[in-house]
Amino acid sequence: MDSVSDNRTDAPVWRDPLSAGWRAHRNLLLLRLRWHERRSAAVDHAGRS
Repeated sequence: MDSVSDNRTDAPVWRDPLSAGWRAHRNLLLLRLRWHERRSAAVDHAGRS
């Protein structure tokens, strides 16, 4: 069984270091986006009261 040619989505991240770096970068961007959305929603909510 050749595990390198196995195209599974649950494959370990360490097989492709560039992909791992991209996933980490993407997750950080999404985290920042969610943080800004929550912050602006809190400001909007506080401004209406």
